[in-house]
Amino acid sequence: MNFTDASSTRAVRLFEAFAAVKAPQSLSEIAGLLDTPLSTCHGLVKALQDGGYLYANATSRRHYPTRRLLQIAETIAAYDPVVAFFDRHMAELRDLTSETVILGALQKDAVVYLSVVESRSSIRYSAQPGDMKPLHSSALGKLMLGEAPPRQREALLGALSLDAITDNTLTDVERLRDDLDAARGRGVYITRGENVAEVMAIAAPVRVAGEIYGLAVAGPHMRMAGKQDEVQEALLASCSRIGGDFR
Repeated sequence: MNFTDASSTRAVRLFEAFAAVKAPQSLSEIAGLLDTPLSTCHGLVKALQDGGYLYANATSRRHYPTRRLLQIAETIAAYDPVVAFFDRHMAELRDLTSETVILGALQKDAVVYLSVVESRSSIRYSAQPGDMKPLHSSALGKLMLGEAPPRQREALLGALSLDAITDNTLTDVERLRDDLDAARGRGVYITRGENVAEVMAIAAPVRVAGEIYGLAVAGPHMRMAGKQDEVQEALLASCSRIGGDFR
């Protein structure tokens, strides 16, 4: 069962819906956003109101989240040991390259973005923490495949559906294996419009407390291609400084 089908994720999807519409919603509108029966939605909204997570306007009968969830989320984020460990280095790397920097980790058969420090350029690659990306088409995904032990890598490759995300996606398993072998040898994993058209990304591994994480620098292909060597040098230097342990 995926995230959108599970009844246990309705509360999270409700907050995501509010973030998308950015406006108070009636009960029937919430039910439509969640594609959930009105009776089920009524119970969900009532429970969240009782918990202090939603409030309703008595006149319009429209609902909106309180800031309780924000306070909880900020507290959780402030004490994430992994992201806190990487924060300063990611900001420095963003400033050195002028491109978006992403921290990722393997999550089952995908890579999850743990932190994103976006470029200050008006034209940039944008992403959000929590984004899930395919292993075969993203730079961080390829990194997770390439750095995995051989048995785990083959198990992942055997289970993947090598869908064509763009016209440049590698959909042949042998070509993907060759690409991973070459990347592992040079220490960086590169995608050129394979996951998002016109976006180039370069990723390198970081081993912290026995775990493999990936740092990627991503931006518009034409801009990245002109400074590839410079970006790779800055990325590898940053990863070398980061490797170690954290509490």
